[in-house]
Amino acid sequence: MEHRTIRYARRRVAGRLLEPNRAQSLWRNRMGRLYLAAPHGRTELILGVAETVPAPKGMAWGLYSNEDSPFETWLVDRNGAHRLAVAPASLIDAYGPWRRINPRIGEGM
Repeated sequence: MEHRTIRYARRRVAGRLLEPNRAQSLWRNRMGRLYLAAPHGRTELILGVAETVPAPKGMAWGLYSNEDSPFETWLVDRNGAHRLAVAPASLIDAYGPWRRINPRIGEGM
C-alpha cells in the first residue's frame, strides 16, 4: 500500500507560490452565503470561483494566499485549487447564526 503524506504547507501551483493562510477563516450564514473573515475586522463575501487549476497530490485542503498577491485567496479541495472572487462585506448579526467552516477537512463545503 502506498503511503501518501498530506501537507498544509507552501506549494507551487500553476506558477503561483501558494502559502497556507491561517489568518483567514471561512463562515456560512443562515442563507448559505460564504464569507472570509480576516484579522482586524476585514471580511469579504465569496462571490464564486474566478479560476480553477489542478492542485498537486498531497496538497491539503484549506485556505491559501498567493505569495505575490497576498489579498488573493485560494481554496484547495478535492477538485483542485480555486481562486476565489470576493467583494468587501460585513458579518451582520441579523444574518446569523454564523457557522464556521473548516475547509482543511472539507466540512460543510
